[in-house]
Amino acid sequence: MRRNVVMTGTLGVMTEASLGIMKETLERKLPEVEFTFLFDEPQDDETLIAAAKGAEVLITQFQFMTDRIYDGLLPELKAVVSYGIGYNSANLPVATEKGVLVCNVPNYCLEEVAVHVVSLIMAEQRRMPKLIKWIEAGKWSGGYKCVAPVKRFSKSTIGLYGYGRIARYVAKMFSGFGCRVIAYDAIVPPEQIRETGVEPVDFDTLLKESDYITLHVPLLPSTEGIFNKEAFQKMKPTAIFVNTARGALCNPEDLYDALVSGEICGAAIDAYTTEPPSGIERKILELPNVLSTPHVGYYSDDAFDDLIEQTADVVVNLLLDQDPGTVINRELWKK
Repeated sequence: MRRNVVMTGTLGVMTEASLGIMKETLERKLPEVEFTFLFDEPQDDETLIAAAKGAEVLITQFQFMTDRIYDGLLPELKAVVSYGIGYNSANLPVATEKGVLVCNVPNYCLEEVAVHVVSLIMAEQRRMPKLIKWIEAGKWSGGYKCVAPVKRFSKSTIGLYGYGRIARYVAKMFSGFGCRVIAYDAIVPPEQIRETGVEPVDFDTLLKESDYITLHVPLLPSTEGIFNKEAFQKMKPTAIFVNTARGALCNPEDLYDALVSGEICGAAIDAYTTEPPSGIERKILELPNVLSTPHVGYYSDDAFDDLIEQTADVVVNLLLDQDPGTVINRELWKK
């Protein structure tokens, strides 16, 4: 019996070569898999339902799964697999209500994102964007004047909002710089944070004492917009806000106001709510005290190889009724 697996809504991530590797990998692990790539761009409900009908597993990054899509793909649809770490496009509450498993691939780019975070913070600490512009303007001598004041990095406090896999990589990397590293996590017990050499703090302390705050939590109702006007007002006026996680973890209007007013010193951003950024987020990207990268923190050739391999493992396990270990709505699996 053929086992239908479809992939859709990947927004330029998949090349013809990577699709070939995905197909070969799935068929090598489970020969009866029939893999089909549908659309690069997210589609309207009717178009997707018509193309994906009969699929047991749907792989996607950016196709938002509505009630109507789930209804249209049932009863055949067994699971939605997020092609990456974030799974908000799977619409977890609706998937759970409909009895559809939601899985992600949480381990493929831990080092890459951590290195990207460290790179952004170091670029901000040494004011690299300003120094590059100084040279581009034909200047040389006295370059320190365009970046002053700058304090010694070892005197800085790095604040981690969330203390999962990537945050632990970041903490380990910064341990060699002599910085104070603090972390707040609503779930991880303080003693577990302390055991890794990092100081556990509450959220207010994280805001008030961090020179750099970097975000490492999923986008959930409890975390959406948590960095808002009230949070930015508690941060140091010299603080740098770093977001390589999900754009919607902060309120963009409040972030813009904080950056323009000088409530915080600057921001380094790899993830926006809307990509490419538009509206107020486009204005944030264009501010002189903002360093932006185009949501590439996850990337390396090795990470892409791991993503395909690990996604295939999740899909095959699901089709064989074996626990892939990455089911988000665990209550369904237990049933």
